[in-house]
Amino acid sequence: MIMTKMPAKYPVGIQTFSSLIEEGYLYIDKTDLIYDLVNGNKCVFLSRPRRFGKSLLTSTLESYFSGNKKLFLNLKIYRLEKNWDVFPVFHFDLSAENFDHPQRLINYISNDLKSFESRMKLPSEGSISQRLKNLIIQAYNTTGKKVVILIDEYDKPMLDSLDKAEIYNDIREELRGFYSVIKACDRYIRFAFLTGITKFSRVSVFSGLNNLKDISLHPAFNAICGISETEMHEYFRESVECFASNERISAKQVWEKLKYCYDGYHFARRGEDIYNPISVLNTFDECEFRDYWFETGNPKFLFSLIRDNHFEIANFEGATRTADQLSDISNLSSDIVPLLYQAGYLTIKDYDADTSLYILGFPNREVSRQFWQRLTNKNK
Repeated sequence: MIMTKMPAKYPVGIQTFSSLIEEGYLYIDKTDLIYDLVNGNKCVFLSRPRRFGKSLLTSTLESYFSGNKKLFLNLKIYRLEKNWDVFPVFHFDLSAENFDHPQRLINYISNDLKSFESRMKLPSEGSISQRLKNLIIQAYNTTGKKVVILIDEYDKPMLDSLDKAEIYNDIREELRGFYSVIKACDRYIRFAFLTGITKFSRVSVFSGLNNLKDISLHPAFNAICGISETEMHEYFRESVECFASNERISAKQVWEKLKYCYDGYHFARRGEDIYNPISVLNTFDECEFRDYWFETGNPKFLFSLIRDNHFEIANFEGATRTADQLSDISNLSSDIVPLLYQAGYLTIKDYDADTSLYILGFPNREVSRQFWQRLTNKNK
């Protein structure tokens, strides 16, 4: 059988906005949400599971604040933005290192700071916190423009050391000082954006950053990462028809299987269903249904926690938590549900307005199947 070529270039593994646009990959246009985000907020935190598009969102913000107008020519924000001002942007990506020691964290951030300091003609002296403060002030004084701070996967160093108490505490304190600079330099900052999987709200990493607005459960930004039901039908209709033709099944069957396997996420008390983007894109790129999201990560530590603390697995489906409880992972030995939610293994299924409780459950077949398989296999 001759396979029909799929109708798009799917951005599997591409997290840089400029590369995606310039090389003609499929881009799901969320720039109207980005416009609302940056014009209605100043210091923002967003929690989403791994591989849900946080890095691409951060990269898009970098291009926007850098004034790269031509990259947005055919996107929604082009009609909304009138000024296209250029701001000094400091972008830190903490996803690319294994932080098994506080010094590795300091060295990693220091390398990023050095490149910024070189541009600003500043010496590389002092703690990473002091150096960030010096950079912000120097950039403002030099350009006359307020600064943009973007920190992707802010929590990766703490997650890497979560099972090593002493290292974890040292890393947390280093990061707390670093992030507190954003509050201390508030008058010099146009916009600050931090992404991560978890919100360490009860373990003081944000204690010096109390002006941070958490939009993780905000209905207006439910679909800012991932692929909504509307976007699936807008951007993937041709892909579904082509996939169906190649597999000699109906388009209806493909839609149903996509929904069954990869849909079902909700990140707010109301809003559209959200599909797992990495699984959807890989399905069309590989022309095959597989459990792609689980293939991209190894959650051994999470499953070890469940086994070691003898959690009642049956209590996960239908578990209820308040918004505060969903952001609290300060005591994983007694309650692992918030971490399961933040990491994407559970999602919001309903909301009880009378009790302000979110009702949780497994989002789809991919997650529930792989969750049970890996939980029962101690080697995975």
